[in-house]
Amino acid sequence: MAARKGDHVFNNVVAKLTKAFDAGLRAYFSEATRKIDPADRASLSRGAPAVRQQWMARHMPRTLTALSGFKESPELVGIREGLQTVTFEGGDVNGPAYSGHAQEFEEATLAFFRKLALTGSYLDENTLLPDIAQVRRAFQHMAEAAEDPGALERLLEQHKGDPRELARVQAEIEQVRGSLRWAWARCEQLYRMATNELLRL
Repeated sequence: MAARKGDHVFNNVVAKLTKAFDAGLRAYFSEATRKIDPADRASLSRGAPAVRQQWMARHMPRTLTALSGFKESPELVGIREGLQTVTFEGGDVNGPAYSGHAQEFEEATLAFFRKLALTGSYLDENTLLPDIAQVRRAFQHMAEAAEDPGALERLLEQHKGDPRELARVQAEIEQVRGSLRWAWARCEQLYRMATNELLRL
């Protein structure tokens, strides 16, 4: 099997968030019977993610921007891609602890969106704050448990012969680690934005 580049763990965390958020939207569209046109409900709840993204562009533009920030943040995307290892030797980021926290995050997201679907109006927005806090905690636990066994060692091994390059790589590693530590704040902003926009439909 040909060697290929292995993703830095932050990319995996972003993928988990995107997957959980899309699953939550599908649940929302299935249950928010009073706010979604019946003609749209089937395609939004069962169609491709692109269908939901187009709907978000029309009805949830600020949420879509916040979600895109995780994947396309200018200050991080270049660094994340640059920190990929040259070869991927079989280390799996989805270890038991990480997988368990990822599952808890998805369950918290689904619970949030189902409650959001049943919330009457923006006047009840504060009732969702405990659910958003639960999502944020689950995301933080998932990010803290993310690990690609051996990837860091392989990355540093590539640059051990060049002290200046090694120092640059170590600084970029710490920058991405810092982003993982504080990504929960962006996560909370994302779910607050979704609450705000969906309750004002």
